[in-house]
Amino acid sequence: MGAAAESSLANVPVFRHACGLCSLQGWCWPPGLQNGDLCRVHAIIRNIGPLPAGTHLFRVDDPFTALYAVRNGCIKSYTLDLQGHEHVRDFHLPGELLGFDAVYPERHHFNALVLKAASLCVIPYRDIAGLSRQIPGLQTRILALMSRDFARQQKCVEGLDATQQFAIFVFDVEARLQRENDVEYEFDLPMSHESIANYLRFSPETISRVISRLQQAGVIQVDREHVRILDVARLGQIADADQKNKSAGD
Repeated sequence: MGAAAESSLANVPVFRHACGLCSLQGWCWPPGLQNGDLCRVHAIIRNIGPLPAGTHLFRVDDPFTALYAVRNGCIKSYTLDLQGHEHVRDFHLPGELLGFDAVYPERHHFNALVLKAASLCVIPYRDIAGLSRQIPGLQTRILALMSRDFARQQKCVEGLDATQQFAIFVFDVEARLQRENDVEYEFDLPMSHESIANYLRFSPETISRVISRLQQAGVIQVDREHVRILDVARLGQIADADQKNKSAGD
């Protein structure tokens, strides 16, 4: 590659001051993106935060105008049924986008609540949609992120027993937080045990029993929000267990 071509490619250090070591840089700087195109992408993005815990990013039926990229913190998406009971839909961690499901009919289908103080990038949808038709590779990257999140959400499915569901959840969160953590198999949960139980569709008491059993078996160690996986192989076996091996009590 010649010097002229090299100088036209996106130069990551140029944006290091503004974006630091953000885990979203893989999305913001697609391979081979030209400097001019990179500037066009960054020109439409607005940074917000840190937003304190308890802040709603948006609510059900709010107009859809933008995608949100989590730079740090944690966002919980949830809905309320007719009786006012909460149903946790997902947890959005650093390096992840939310808002795709509202593209049609341009209204949000769920509430988005900050669980842990969060900073985000606001990406106006009409602007990024327009750029994706002009910048090679950008549309492919957006579709890949949509597909990644959809595939991840299928990992925890109804019908599995509570122990298997929780094991899958622990591995999933650990892998997603590993983008920021230096220590493997050790992390802080940004969500409460009650929210986890709600998300997995089990009672808090059931999840508490699961955690106690796994701790007694030496598989994990849980100290409030801090989780340490002690026996990775055993937890992996539990996560991969066949449905016919369901625990009798769960």
